[in-house]
Amino acid sequence: MRPFAETCNANGEIDKATLLYLLMPQLMFSIFLLLCFGASAQDTLLLMNGRSMACHIVSDTGTVFVFDLAKPNGKVKQRELHKNDVFSLKKQGQKEVVLYAQDELLGNIYAPDEMRFYLAGENDARQNFSAWPTFAVGFALCAGVSLWGGDGYMTAVGPPILFTLVQLAPKIKIREKTMSHSDYKYNDIYADGYEPPARSRKLFRAMEGSFAGSAIGVALWFLFIKK
Repeated sequence: MRPFAETCNANGEIDKATLLYLLMPQLMFSIFLLLCFGASAQDTLLLMNGRSMACHIVSDTGTVFVFDLAKPNGKVKQRELHKNDVFSLKKQGQKEVVLYAQDELLGNIYAPDEMRFYLAGENDARQNFSAWPTFAVGFALCAGVSLWGGDGYMTAVGPPILFTLVQLAPKIKIREKTMSHSDYKYNDIYADGYEPPARSRKLFRAMEGSFAGSAIGVALWFLFIKK
C-alpha cells in the first residue's frame, strides 16, 4: 500500500479514486453485515394447512396479506394470501398475533390452543408420513393379477381402481417416529389434523403403484406369455 503522503495531490488533498480505495474494505464489510442481517429479518406466517412460511410482509389490506417470498433460486416473488388461510402472523422482533378464531358456524370447531395441535398433525403428516409400503403392495398385487389375467381390460384396470378405493377404509396409523414431538401421542386433535394429508398421500401412492404394476404385468404378458 502506498504511503499516505503519496496519495495526496499538490494541494494536500486526497483524490476521489484514492479515497474510495481506502474506504473499500469498510464499505464491503458494511454491505456484508447488511446482507446477513437483512436476509434473516423475516416475517413468519403460520398457515391453516400447517405450513410455516418465512416471508416479508409488504402490506395488509385488511383481508389480504401482500408479501415477498424468496424462492430457492434466490428470486423474490410477490404474492397475496387471504387472512382466512392464515392462523397467525409473527413479524420480526414482535410477538405472534393469532388471526384464527373459534367459530363453529364457519367450521372452526377448535379453540386456538387446540388448533395448534391440529396444524402440527397436518404438518407432520405432510413432512413425515410415508406411503411407500402401500405403493409396493399395490404394485406387486396388480402386476400379478394383470399378468395372470392376460390382456383383458378388466384385469388391467379394475384391480388398480379397487385397490385404490380400498385405501379409504383402514384407519391411518400414526407412528411415533413421524411425530415432531412426543407430546402429540394419543392426542385426538393432532390425529384429526394428521389424517387428511396422510390419507391423500396413501390414496395417491396406491393409485400410482397399482396402475404401474398393472402396466408392467400386461407388458410382461405380451412379451413372454402370449405366442
